Amino acid sequence: MKEVKAEKKPSGILDLIERAGNKVPHPAILFLALCVAVIILSQILYLADARITTEVVQPPPAAVQEEYVGGSVLPAYQLPAEPAPADSYHAVHETVRVQGLMTIEGIRYLFTSFVSNFMGFTAIGIILVIMIGVGVAEASGLIASLIRKLVAKSPRWSLTYIIVFLGIISTIASDAGYLVLIPLGAAAFKSVGRHPLAGMAAAFAGVAGGFGVNVLITPLDAVLTEITNESIHLVQPGQSIDLTANLWFGIGSTVMLTFLLVFVSTRLAEPRLGAYDPALALSGEEHPDEPDAIAGISPAADSRGLRWAGLGLLGVIALALLLTLPPGAPLREPVTGAIIGTSPFMDSLVLMISLAFFVAGIAYGYGVGTIKAPTEVINAVTKSWAGLAGLLLLFLLIAQFIAYFNYSKMPEVAAAWLGDTIENSSVGGIWLLLAAIAITAVVNIIRIDRTEFGVMTCRGWPGGIST
Repeated sequence: MKEVKAEKKPSGILDLIERAGNKVPHPAILFLALCVAVIILSQILYLADARITTEVVQPPPAAVQEEYVGGSVLPAYQLPAEPAPADSYHAVHETVRVQGLMTIEGIRYLFTSFVSNFMGFTAIGIILVIMIGVGVAEASGLIASLIRKLVAKSPRWSLTYIIVFLGIISTIASDAGYLVLIPLGAAAFKSVGRHPLAGMAAAFAGVAGGFGVNVLITPLDAVLTEITNESIHLVQPGQSIDLTANLWFGIGSTVMLTFLLVFVSTRLAEPRLGAYDPALALSGEEHPDEPDAIAGISPAADSRGLRWAGLGLLGVIALALLLTLPPGAPLREPVTGAIIGTSPFMDSLVLMISLAFFVAGIAYGYGVGTIKAPTEVINAVTKSWAGLAGLLLLFLLIAQFIAYFNYSKMPEVAAAWLGDTIENSSVGGIWLLLAAIAITAVVNIIRIDRTEFGVMTCRGWPGGIST
């Protein structure tokens, strides 16, 4: 990749943030350092006998059912479908003490939990499953064809709005938007001569900045509804909210965030990148083993491939409906029969999205001739997974950091101390609410429980997006 150095005078807080960001080390090194810092800090706090006693609400004992799912050798535990009555909860005083990771027990945990920490990091499974379908769709040329259609049919000014809006509504499938839409945003911008990094930034803003709101009901709504109802029942047991209570707020927030994120992307982020110079991209000679999937595809073949892909997509949708809509269908909630909320249907969305890409990609490939044998499908999946090596290393370190941090109980001590500090303060209710919003904003900045770190730092898209 060629590099062009340009002189740029400092021009405010954005330049300061950019210079600070450029000094941040590689994410793998960063999380390795964080792991070491947690180990040392936990031992210091352990020796200082850091602890806190706070009042917590304890639920009543609940019977769980042990079952083995999908032929696993490890048991899963099925909790009761209905939560316990609110009046059965009781408050107790609990003392939480920081656990040192350099004690005998701590060192034992460091060595025995390393593999299980990595295997329990759910983002790994999501990425591998999604990339099965995305890898086939990319290798067949379907994604490139869809991007060309999107650019050709949409006015130039609307491209950013489309990318941001798709990013917001993609959160219905959890973290899938990070894997699919961010590289697609870069490719879409590059196809019209705009900077690919601006496309990535716009897509990332939509997925991450719009996470939590949607024009549709999402799995997160079900979780928040249950938590809210449990809190309401502590005060007014006879009142509850339903799954659609937040829908209108989500729709309004989606519209507002779309315009706001587009403004930030087009007026602040993209101008700082300057005009895109295709000469800076990797040339085809640097990747001789990666032929262009769409080279030599005629418009007639492309149209035929898209028709076949559409039929394949309709087949996947029909299968999903058949498994969901009839009473007693496998993807309905077994007890209540619900489809939306905490149901097998919502838990199956990642697999359905991957299956849709997979089937549509195969159909398009056979339609245009880029896929001629089942072996080529396997090779496409293998190639997409091969590009995840750096991401898996990063996830290995992230998983250890999260596990070590949680084992030390430093988050519990810090949260309890902060909660007691706010509760005992003499500020008014509005200031407490603003403080809670500020704390939440800070936590959202430093949280590491999702896949955005890997997607933004590693080449997870098959073939990569060269900028």
